[in-house]
Amino acid sequence: MEYVLKTQNLQKKYRHFCALSGVDMNVPKGAVYGFVGKNGAGKTTLIRLICGLQDPTDGVYKLYGTMNKDKRIQEARRRMGAVVEVPSLYPDLTARGNLEQQYRMLGLPNFDGIDEILKIIGLENTGKKRARNFSLGMKQRLGIGVALCGNPDFLVLDEPINGLDPQGIIEIRELILKLNREKQITVLISSHILDELSKFATHYGFIDKGKILCEMSAEELEAKCRKCVRLKVTDMKALAKVLDERELDYKIIDEEYCDVYSDPNLTDITLALINEHCELLSADKRDESLESFFIGLTGGGQNA
Repeated sequence: MEYVLKTQNLQKKYRHFCALSGVDMNVPKGAVYGFVGKNGAGKTTLIRLICGLQDPTDGVYKLYGTMNKDKRIQEARRRMGAVVEVPSLYPDLTARGNLEQQYRMLGLPNFDGIDEILKIIGLENTGKKRARNFSLGMKQRLGIGVALCGNPDFLVLDEPINGLDPQGIIEIRELILKLNREKQITVLISSHILDELSKFATHYGFIDKGKILCEMSAEELEAKCRKCVRLKVTDMKALAKVLDERELDYKIIDEEYCDVYSDPNLTDITLALINEHCELLSADKRDESLESFFIGLTGGGQNA
């Protein structure tokens, strides 16, 4: 598998505070990588490091195979676009004016491509309206438009849906999906709105207290969070036999508990267990969301 970004033992310390501690992260090419963590977990710190805004205390990272200590890292960064913390906009300029200013800063020879960017981000009809009068959602989309000016194939977005109303969230989601599917842009997006991430992320990295807890694909996460019935029995071997006979998908948790997926016929299972001299003690339906999965992963607390 080809990776846009790989980090190895990445660390960042500020005097006596360790913001990142041995982070190993892998963002596949073509992915929408959901970067999940609480406030202060280290999400923005990592983003600032890979964008070259700060230097790591220890460890390394690679962008498109180029090591961060390599002189060619600046060339690799030209393939990136980023919105870190809040969009950097000129409030007295229009949407077009902001994009033209970014073109000038990048040293681009002309303004070719600005009309296409305005259309992609849905701001082609804002005319002479200044950015200071835009809604928060419009400002976020304009910020993404500014990040697109260098024609990147890797887009890094730090909490782009934070504070948006439901319509604004939908617009950002659709924009990210369009950029990923139609433009083949790899996206790294940090967010605390976890159930929203689950609607479009293809891969996940969970970070807590400066450490990556785990990485997984959307399919792997769905398998962990899918609906099931958790059964408690007096004889796990007997239950396994009954479930195998019915070709049901299940996972044994311990000697007492087992998760049975889909929608099992509990009456049939109960009668079969009686024949095996096993008692069904309880049956609880479970449908774990991405948010509850993360809370369990980090040992509780509030997401942010």
